[in-house]
Amino acid sequence: MNIKYNDILGAFVNTANDEKVTQAELLQWAAENPMPLDEPKKSNPDRMNEVIESLTVKETPDSTQIEEGVETITDRG
Repeated sequence: MNIKYNDILGAFVNTANDEKVTQAELLQWAAENPMPLDEPKKSNPDRMNEVIESLTVKETPDSTQIEEGVETITDRG
């Protein structure tokens, strides 16, 4: 049995007779016709570093260079 989705009926139908299939028939068809699994994509550490780099603040709004890390304020004046 071949099954396809019919847009007009809004249901899965048997391609031989265009009749709606039952849930049991759909589950049986799915068990007999599993979809192939794609290979998981490998992560790219360079891409991750590029994203992290783009999100890291390296300059203050007045364009003066600052160091990364914790900033200490010593002027109590």
